[in-house]
Amino acid sequence: MNISGQGTYGFGMEWMEVPTKWWRFKLSGRVEITPENLVLGGVHYGKTRFKEYFYFNNNFTFSHGWGGMLNANFEPTYRCYDRTYHSVYNVGGRIYKDFMGDKLQVAVDFTALGNRRKLDRSTGPNTISYRYTTPVQYVGLSLVWNFSGGKQVDVNVIDGTQEYRETKDNR
Repeated sequence: MNISGQGTYGFGMEWMEVPTKWWRFKLSGRVEITPENLVLGGVHYGKTRFKEYFYFNNNFTFSHGWGGMLNANFEPTYRCYDRTYHSVYNVGGRIYKDFMGDKLQVAVDFTALGNRRKLDRSTGPNTISYRYTTPVQYVGLSLVWNFSGGKQVDVNVIDGTQEYRETKDNR
C-alpha cells in the first residue's frame, strides 16, 4: 500500500572540544519531530512522534604516525505509525599507523559492542517482530595507499569512524 509523504522537522546540537593536543571529541544530539495524520487499516494515527539520536565521537592523534578513533552512538526506542523501533547502540573505532610520510596507512577497525534493530509491527490484535540477529562484533584490517597529486589540506573531522584529508587538484 502506498501512503502519502511524511513531513519531518528536526534540530540538533553539537559540542566540540580539544582537551589535549592529541585528543578531540564531539558530543552531538538530534531530535526529529514527525506529525502523523493517516488512517491505516481503519486505525487513525494522529500523534506527533519524536526520534532522538545521540553520538560521542573521539579522535586521537599521537606521535610517529599513530592514531585512532573511538565512537559511540545511541538511538532510543521510537514509534512511527504502526511500528515500534527498539533502541540501538554501537561502540566501535579504529587504531592506525601511518608510514612513508602518510602515504601508507595500516589500520584495525572494530565494533566492540552493539545492539542491532528490533522492529515490532502491530496489525490489529497481532504484533509481528523482526530482529537483526547477526552479531555486531567486528574486527577488520585495512591497508590504505594515499596517492600524491593536487594540494593536500588537513580537515579536522570527527563525525563518523574515519578521519579524512581533502586533496584538491590544482590543474
